[in-house]
Amino acid sequence: MSIVNVDAKSLEWCTYLFLSQDPVGLEEWQGVIDDPTKFDIHRANQAAFALPSRLIAKVFLFRWIYRGSAFAYSRDPDFMPVSKSVEFWQDVIDKYYRKYKAIERTHLQYIKQATTTGSITSPFGREYQFEPVKKWNGELKWNESDITNYPNQGCGADVMAVARVALYQRWKRARLSGKLISTVHDSIVADVPEHEVQQVAEMFHKVFLDLPKLVTQAYGVEWNVPMIGEVSVGKNMKELVEVKF
Repeated sequence: MSIVNVDAKSLEWCTYLFLSQDPVGLEEWQGVIDDPTKFDIHRANQAAFALPSRLIAKVFLFRWIYRGSAFAYSRDPDFMPVSKSVEFWQDVIDKYYRKYKAIERTHLQYIKQATTTGSITSPFGREYQFEPVKKWNGELKWNESDITNYPNQGCGADVMAVARVALYQRWKRARLSGKLISTVHDSIVADVPEHEVQQVAEMFHKVFLDLPKLVTQAYGVEWNVPMIGEVSVGKNMKELVEVKF
């Protein structure tokens, strides 16, 4: 038996691109889809914003989309070797917002809506409730990280729900003897006999190619962001090797 695993590549970035329709981000993502060997979002940002490594640029991006503060970066052990200056990290934050202007507009829209109405409704109809939290000094404060996080995380969960259902339906039609055994966040895992590994790997890959169309059909809202399923195979989760298509 072997494990076949599929991860939705950059799921939270894709969902924020959908929610914001940021033209710069969408163009970059299409470049990744067309040829990931020629374009890398994180290396581009590393160079553009004078960051020391691709990893720092990647981690920064996925914290930035939830309004990580300059102070938090300046005190984070992973970022302190780069700079302990709040001003340095605020400058990086501002540069990302100048690049991805539509994401900033979406952030501000969510914050305004949540703080004035107490709720946000996603394009798929999921509703999120918010209320200010009383701080130690009695001040009421809205959590902007939660406000910008929940709609995006929920959108990702809705997309992955469609992927799981599509996989299950195709799995049953193919009469496979293996088992779909786990799903966590952006990952789906199957346990399959050796003679089914290639078939399952291809099925996982094709489901993600079809996912924009499937999401549109499921929710009645046009999904225009291409999706990539990164498929890997191995005897256990530690020894997974990516399968190229």
